[in-house]
Amino acid sequence: MSDLKRLPVKYLRDYIKKDYKIRDKCFICGSVSDLELHHLYSVSELFERWCIKNKVKSVDSIDTMLTLRVSFAEDCKEELSSENLYTLCTSHHKRLHFLFGKSYSNYTALKVKDWLIKQKDTMEIQ
Repeated sequence: MSDLKRLPVKYLRDYIKKDYKIRDKCFICGSVSDLELHHLYSVSELFERWCIKNKVKSVDSIDTMLTLRVSFAEDCKEELSSENLYTLCTSHHKRLHFLFGKSYSNYTALKVKDWLIKQKDTMEIQ
């Protein structure tokens, strides 16, 4: 029986937050209000693939999750880095997910990054 009180991804996010470099304005428009964080790579998808690669069958205890998250964060440090974490205003964050879906595949991450950069460049031109 599982003693996890939350979804495993919540424990992962709690752990990786310590390395975040949160910006104080929207990456695209520079707004300083209603800011949200956007991971370029899905932490859930990264963890699913990491578990398969490392032959982790199930995570059913807090102690196991707390141990696994350290290895996971180290193995996925590039994808989880601050360079792949964007601060967006609510409007731009909603627009991103409207275009790419509520949950998009990590194979789409580079397209999303290109879109973010193009949106920022368009705002700077105006």
